[in-house]
Amino acid sequence: MQEPTSPMTPSGSKREQNKAETRARLMAAARREFALKGYAGTSLRMITARAGLTTGAFYNHFEDKREMYLAILEELSQRLRSLVEEAIQEFIEARGRHPKSSPTLHLLRPAIGKVFQGAIQDQDLFEILRRDGLGVNSEFRDHYRKIVREFTDPMRKGLEDFIKAGFARPYETEGLARVVVILFFSVVIYASHDRSRDREGWVDTMAAMIHGGAKQLSAWRAMEKTGS
Repeated sequence: MQEPTSPMTPSGSKREQNKAETRARLMAAARREFALKGYAGTSLRMITARAGLTTGAFYNHFEDKREMYLAILEELSQRLRSLVEEAIQEFIEARGRHPKSSPTLHLLRPAIGKVFQGAIQDQDLFEILRRDGLGVNSEFRDHYRKIVREFTDPMRKGLEDFIKAGFARPYETEGLARVVVILFFSVVIYASHDRSRDREGWVDTMAAMIHGGAKQLSAWRAMEKTGS
């Protein structure tokens, strides 16, 4: 005998779906409001009005504005790390398919372009970073430092993997990784407001600076060892 289907299953799934959709609407509205007005200039009423929801719906998902803001920062952190890890892996795999004597710069460009384009698509998240991050809002300083670290760690690891694969001589990768992160954040924040939209030029410049920096650091390390 076939067991009857529980009437609670469909309704339970529907409730979970509605809950997820409501949270997504709130997050999308909050990202936009925080990007336009910053943390201090954004109220719960602004967020719920943009989302087309009530304050009651908001409190079903978040304790307060701060909790929502931190959720958005976590979203930014995860997005950045994912972009960087994917781009670095693709670059190392591409480099491995070429002779070690072949130029590295032209292989860097697609990887930098991937991260750059992904970041530009998340313009609201970087606008939030511009408005309240990078030392502007001390209340969230530690959280923004975590974001920088989330970006720096895979960059440093990628540089180290590149060295281990024999494509470059050893050098101190931590310093270059930090410089790259600061450069990248600055370029993305500026480029998102650049009316000329010369994003190809930005990608070329970043690729050249990273390539040149790694090459020079390798050369200095070699000279130190030989005493030149």
